[in-house]
Amino acid sequence: MKRRDFLQLLGTAPLAATVPALGAAAGANANRLLVLVYLYGGNDAYNSWVPYDTPLYYKLRPTIAVPRDAVLKVTEHQGFHPSLAPLVPLLASRELALVQGIGLDDITQQHFRDAERAFTAADPDQYTNDGWVTRALQRRANDERAFAEAVAVGLLDIRDSDPMGPMRGNRQRVVQIHYANELLAKRRIADCVLDANTRGASAVKANPGALRTFELKTAFPSDPFGQSVRAAVELAASDRAIPVIHLALNGLDDDKHHSVDCHWEQAKYHGDALKRLADGLAALRAGLIEIGRWDETLVTTYDEFGRAPVENEDHGTHHGHGTTHFVLGGRVKGGLIGEAPPVIRVHNIGGPPPVIDTRSLWTTVIEQWWGGNADGVFPRRYKPLDLLQA
Repeated sequence: MKRRDFLQLLGTAPLAATVPALGAAAGANANRLLVLVYLYGGNDAYNSWVPYDTPLYYKLRPTIAVPRDAVLKVTEHQGFHPSLAPLVPLLASRELALVQGIGLDDITQQHFRDAERAFTAADPDQYTNDGWVTRALQRRANDERAFAEAVAVGLLDIRDSDPMGPMRGNRQRVVQIHYANELLAKRRIADCVLDANTRGASAVKANPGALRTFELKTAFPSDPFGQSVRAAVELAASDRAIPVIHLALNGLDDDKHHSVDCHWEQAKYHGDALKRLADGLAALRAGLIEIGRWDETLVTTYDEFGRAPVENEDHGTHHGHGTTHFVLGGRVKGGLIGEAPPVIRVHNIGGPPPVIDTRSLWTTVIEQWWGGNADGVFPRRYKPLDLLQA
């Protein structure tokens, strides 16, 4: 259902300003929020979590490697890109975990199919209409008083038939707001909805979703991702029963090639994208602490694939495989999980396979964060990661 159709569906009820905790049937994890951050286009782990102690890294990346002296060194072998400086204190305080060598097996290294697999968590030969979040929420005692089961701010999905990303399937109430600044100015979700599934449209009809009026002391970045982060914090403050908020990092001009999908001129764009990501995540933490929800929130980045270890002829990187993702929250154990993708000499498309299946991370969300059961959500059983405090 497109935006014009919503104009005929709007009611007048406000968004629940102080949604109470769910009853005993929902358990102690009732108000736990998942914030998914989609690194649209596939982020380069090698220039994010830098193998500065590996000579082959500098040999394979003669013009785009992060200079050794610029790396924010964390271990004897790895360190952060300097643009990720705001994340260093979070790693030190163990509120940030780096899940290294994560990905899906047998990817095609083509955006459309691999993004679809990232959203659905399907096997290579599987095609399903349901996103993994949709299936997970079906097994959770969600609060009907929540405005929706999932609110996406910014880019969500390029598919026309069901563009709801990991919330595909029309089994939950899902709405997408494209412009965070519009929501922050108008303060009614119904006035800013770009798209929704059928159930999401019904949610908007019943409740236009007025954000609470309050002043946040946290300073949020002014770029689109930073404003999406602010919108996420305001949504989390206005309705504690929403279980999923989805954000996306894109180029400032909405071109993913000017963000993390760096096929060319990576040195020009990637550092800026990482700075916007890090500044946004740091502001997200500060805002959630301010509203008292940091311990109730798990934040995790994801994408369709990583980048190849070899610099290409256009001073960028082509699609790769295993990558590294960030997981943050007040209940995160923090530290390093898995093994960083090794630097290997391959064709300039490709790279080392993952050592952690992405579905292990999602199993951790379902079972250890939400207290559910992941059996049947994925094609087979995946072991949760040792990622969260009790």
